[in-house]
Amino acid sequence: MSGEAGAVVFSCPESVRWVEDADRVIVVDKREGETHMLRGAEAAVWGWLTLAYPYPKLVRLLAALLARSTADAEQRLAAILQDWCAAGLLQMLEPPHG
Repeated sequence: MSGEAGAVVFSCPESVRWVEDADRVIVVDKREGETHMLRGAEAAVWGWLTLAYPYPKLVRLLAALLARSTADAEQRLAAILQDWCAAGLLQMLEPPHG
């Protein structure tokens, strides 16, 4: 899984695995032994990241899903990504230098 936020690239650590269920995404960090249940907007964002959608598309889709402005959706998306990084579900990687 990876996604881009501007020049920032996100990836899952090797210890993270997930499965999509009918109404949620179950994310497990094998290293920490923690399980996270993602529902609603969070589950949608996780799924879009697995499809490697670019950041602007994530914002547009989240705005449509939440029936909010793109500015509100971008704030929500940033909060979700920060939470996942803090929980160890995502990591920020340095962008490749060309």
